[in-house]
Amino acid sequence: MSSTRSFLLFIVIGIFLFCFTAFAKAPSKTGKMEKPSDLQPVFPDKAGCIEIASPYGSRIRFDGSLRPTFRFGGRHGGIDLSLPEGTPLLALAGGTVVNKGKGKQMEGIYLWVQHPPEETGLPYWVFSKYQHLQSLPELSIGAKVVVGQKIALSGKTGTTGGHYGYSGYPHLHLSTKKNQHGEYHKKGSRIQVPDSYLIDPLIIYHEASSKFKESVDTPSRKKTVTIPYMTTDGHIWPPGMRVVWPVVCQPM
Repeated sequence: MSSTRSFLLFIVIGIFLFCFTAFAKAPSKTGKMEKPSDLQPVFPDKAGCIEIASPYGSRIRFDGSLRPTFRFGGRHGGIDLSLPEGTPLLALAGGTVVNKGKGKQMEGIYLWVQHPPEETGLPYWVFSKYQHLQSLPELSIGAKVVVGQKIALSGKTGTTGGHYGYSGYPHLHLSTKKNQHGEYHKKGSRIQVPDSYLIDPLIIYHEASSKFKESVDTPSRKKTVTIPYMTTDGHIWPPGMRVVWPVVCQPM
């Protein structure tokens, strides 16, 4: 009798582990995720820019804790920038506001912007999502934005009451998707981007920054990308760039 129970227990544990592993590795319902790019951002010495607190694909948060496995197998689906509440956020490229709303835990208030190839210079469409905003952006759905335009304010919505406790964690979570045709569909308060993949936002800067000689393999075999940015006086560096960092940089 004991051997039968042991066998049944073994079967139950095996089924549980199989289901748990499959669930943890299953892609999120929000779409598929490309593997981490391993790009290392380089911020010019002549500008003070907010650096990445938690990179794309990371299994740990900025505070060193592990991410939950039920989203992308524990991988981070975007980049986090630690910011004081109310920090102005910039459109990383020109485009159109396609959605905004109030999400729940782990999302908060969000804004979606669609960026066509003619605005980024890239051979695909980009959809950027700004999360944990302080308040619902005033921009209406369908509004056109230009590169570097202030589109929202950073906040901590969606971060209180969970892992970060009562105080929450003020930051921007920026995620980017790409597809080849620019299509998206409204489904209730949400949008779906067919045939899309989550990508490391650094890929956008890397592929749009062909002017940068610094974007090469370093002796340490780490591929770097120099980040284009806008300064507080409205200037874009380098001049003519079609994409910028989502927060202004201070001239040094």
